[in-house]
Amino acid sequence: MIISRKQKREVYSQLFKDGLVVIKKDKKYFFYRENSTESIIVIKLMKGLVSKGLVKEKFSWKYYYFILNDKGIDFLRKFLYIPENVIPLTLPLA
Repeated sequence: MIISRKQKREVYSQLFKDGLVVIKKDKKYFFYRENSTESIIVIKLMKGLVSKGLVKEKFSWKYYYFILNDKGIDFLRKFLYIPENVIPLTLPLA
């Protein structure tokens, strides 16, 4: 499957911003209505992060829940060039 850099960057930035991704298991479903990123692409990108130990996966009632962990936050900071003072919304403020 060929995934463009733009799609990868959009999905990863949304994951970092929210701290989790909820996606329906449906090939014709879109990640966000304004984006042209299909759910199958998001699922494959997230499965890759799960295999690296950067994201935790839950599946329930035709929905995938991908939750970012600390190693994933560090990886996405390097990938997206995000400074240390920016944190995902799911982390409490220190």
